[in-house]
Amino acid sequence: MNTNPPVRPGPSDIPAEILRAARLAPLPVYLRELFGRLPESLELTAELGSLDGPLPLAARQLLKLSLFSDQLHLRAARLVDGMGLRLVVSRGMRTWTPGDGELTQGIECVVQGILGALLSVTESSLLLSRFAFQSSNLATLSTITRFMLRSTDEDQAMHVLLSGITSGYSLGFNRAALFVWDEVTQRFAGSKGIGPFDDTEAHRIWEAIEIEDKDIDALIRDYDRRNFDTRFQQLVQSITLTPGPDDEIWQALGADGPLLVRRPRAINEDLARLDVRDEYVLAVLRPHGRILGLVLADNRHNRLPVSTDQFSHFSFFIDQTALVWENLALLRRVEELARVDGLTGTLNRRELETRLRTELARCQRHGRPCSLMIADLDFFKQVNDSGGHEAGDEVLRRFGRLLRDTMRADDVVGRYGGDEFVVVLPETGPDQLGNCAIRLGNLAAGAGISLSIGGATWPADCADPTGLVGVSDACLYQAKRQGRGRACIPGREAVPFDPISKA
Repeated sequence: MNTNPPVRPGPSDIPAEILRAARLAPLPVYLRELFGRLPESLELTAELGSLDGPLPLAARQLLKLSLFSDQLHLRAARLVDGMGLRLVVSRGMRTWTPGDGELTQGIECVVQGILGALLSVTESSLLLSRFAFQSSNLATLSTITRFMLRSTDEDQAMHVLLSGITSGYSLGFNRAALFVWDEVTQRFAGSKGIGPFDDTEAHRIWEAIEIEDKDIDALIRDYDRRNFDTRFQQLVQSITLTPGPDDEIWQALGADGPLLVRRPRAINEDLARLDVRDEYVLAVLRPHGRILGLVLADNRHNRLPVSTDQFSHFSFFIDQTALVWENLALLRRVEELARVDGLTGTLNRRELETRLRTELARCQRHGRPCSLMIADLDFFKQVNDSGGHEAGDEVLRRFGRLLRDTMRADDVVGRYGGDEFVVVLPETGPDQLGNCAIRLGNLAAGAGISLSIGGATWPADCADPTGLVGVSDACLYQAKRQGRGRACIPGREAVPFDPISKA
């Protein structure tokens, strides 16, 4: 008895003209994917006889599937005289033969017949649900990519990324968190988080989503309106992940793709603060080999295991959105280079003037004061003459760093030209301006840098806000004439700075 398995017919068993016609038949990509997901391989027997014309398109497409799909094998191809076309698809003892009507209606009708005859109701339901999951993911990925490409705000784009991971229309995780890689410290800093803070919040959110029937577009609009709970994000932002020997973060950095972790509690103590447990996914975003960040996703609240489809689509999702993030980061870097003075790290003159106009207009609209001070480094020419331009550049760098560290987050700091710097202080009156100028001058003197500062406030010192720079400049020259190393503010006595340390 011959126990060898039957030999699968090759292309040589099919007449060349029919083989060519089958290979040239257009085949929808989703059909290849559908047959690739069948629970068990099927077999096709083709009996080819005399035909009045070419094979029906559906027959050629079915033959093409049998040539390229691992789940539909061409068992036999026979030439039978006196017959037309007969195709038989079988699975074990069950068979199905498409009639002329199905072949005329098209390949979709043929595939429906195959699935209905050879798959159980449960198998068909599972196959269709997996296809629906994939279709939903592709649609959501398309929406998210569109939003991210349209956005020039990196922060908004990252929120969109996490929305796709947690949206029920896509991957459907309970929570997602983003950590940004710091190349200097070699750690991941918590940046954004989407998801419930606790189980009570989880049930409230799920009920709201079901009642309001929110799709991914609505969830993204919620971000624009700041209509989302931020407690989980605040927790994420308080955490910095340091990779430890053989912990989850270390393993994720060494993995080729997303890492599915199964353990009752996280090894990494910082990660454990998020109360991750049982199953969760970690993925390093690394487009073109450059680490950008780390994404965490889990089902912390409903305790459902991470499904095979969730995990497989997570990798594709991350890869696509990471490329968009890389482009946004590059755009941000280019914009920074265009706005920032490369030597001092403060704004350049063009950006400074733009921001000054913006702040003056805003203060005018709201009836709030706006102050400005101009700081000029004393004896800077002598520094260049005695120590060379490298010594002068070092002084400029030190003062730029001092300005960035000293001024408030809402203040606008820029290099006006040469050794002159401008600080715009929105919603700041004359008294606050004077105190700020004295403090800056004292700190600079403590760092070995001599300054002269002139400042003014609109509307206290000039009726027209466009005159603020001119009034401040006149005060600066007054400070120079009075001996340098001091601040001149209208209505305030100019006194020399008293060196103090920043502490």
